[in-house]
Amino acid sequence: MNRHGFTLIEAVLALVVASGLFLLATGTDRRLVRPLQHDPVAWYQAVRVLEQPGKYQFCSTTGTILKLWDQQRQTTVHVSLHRQILKLTNSRGQGYYPLLKHVVAVKWQATPYSGLVKMTIQQEGLPSQHVLLDLRGKGS
Repeated sequence: MNRHGFTLIEAVLALVVASGLFLLATGTDRRLVRPLQHDPVAWYQAVRVLEQPGKYQFCSTTGTILKLWDQQRQTTVHVSLHRQILKLTNSRGQGYYPLLKHVVAVKWQATPYSGLVKMTIQQEGLPSQHVLLDLRGKGS
């Protein structure tokens, strides 16, 4: 009996081997392989960057964007959320200083006290967090 082609089983086996090699060569999505891991120190590092003594002074907020005065560079900077990254940019949205990753939502509220801002932040897979930021600038 002459065979002039592959049987169905051989074709399926070849497809499984080829797809396995493809997955090994390209890798897989990290979200599927292991769950999202949060760095508990990252939250405090972001707050520490914003609360540097003599660095940033509160200007205003629009709810989702925090406007600060950089006292060292004498310019306005913005803290905003873009593609799940809380970032610090100049007033035109240029530049990129990531503060915190995996952020779903952020809300800024001015308090009755000068230079104190309430930040409410929701990170992926975590409950909402609230913090009062001291953004009084020099002498804070």
